[in-house]
This record gives sequence, structure tokens and C-alpha cells, in this order.
Amino acid sequence: MIQRLPYFFVYNIYSIMHRRTKHEDGTFHINGHKYNELHGSRVKVMNGTALETNGGLRKSDLKYNKAGRIVSALKSKSAKKEKRLEKAGYFTQKGKFGFVKKDVKTRKNRTRKH
Repeated sequence: MIQRLPYFFVYNIYSIMHRRTKHEDGTFHINGHKYNELHGSRVKVMNGTALETNGGLRKSDLKYNKAGRIVSALKSKSAKKEKRLEKAGYFTQKGKFGFVKKDVKTRKNRTRKH
């Protein structure tokens, strides 16, 4: 008693699991875009030459940071919220350029009298 799967279920598995193949012109056609490579560097992904990086990041997942480097958008956003410099005691002050180091208050060790 072999049970047959409905046709639409088999078709959905095929559409998810099939291997992407090159078109006649030698490029990959995916969602109306043409890509020379499926996987490439971050620069290739940003230029539109490759679909995604080896880690699976697509163009929508990447951004240029202040220094002009291509970084992960989510990682950059979470790093801004982290405020590592402020936790280390580096703050900015109105009217001054650069940072102002504030002392992090530490608890003084008390000597116990016997």
C-alpha cells in the first residue's frame, strides 16, 4: 500500500530543492536578475555580479560603513546599540573635539579592623 503524494506537494519540493542552472547566455537567471556567479565576495555581491556570499549574505543584507567597507547590516546595527566605547569610559562632550575619558568608578577595598 504505497501512498501517493499530491501533485502540488511534489512540485513544491522540486521548486525548493532543484539546483540552479545556467541559462543559454551563460548566466544564472534568478527572480528577473542575471548573475555571472551564484557565490562570490562581498564586492561581487554589491556590484551585482554574484547572487550571494559563501555565508549566504545577499545584497539586501550588506551595507557600506563609514570607512567604506562592506559589512553585514544586522551586525553593524547591533554593534551600534552595544556602545562598547561608552562602556569602556570614552564619551563625547559638547564643544570639544574627540573623546573625553571619564573615570569608571571602582569600589575601593576596605581594610578590615580586628
